[in-house]
Amino acid sequence: MASEPHVTLSGDIVGEYIVKDKQPNGELTLVPDTAYPAVVPAFSGRPATSEEFQAILGELPTDGEG
Repeated sequence: MASEPHVTLSGDIVGEYIVKDKQPNGELTLVPDTAYPAVVPAFSGRPATSEEFQAILGELPTDGEG
């Protein structure tokens, strides 16, 4: 099954959109892409290192299972 064409908008309107209709004059009808991964927020930065994690949270409590 072919996937629908999509676009990414930036500026005043930001996000992933699916092209639902394309007219001969070039006019497009767009709808928001609500499928994964388009709806998953992207976070800037990087994962914390083990040392950074320990410095922030300290030793986490255990439930006695290991």
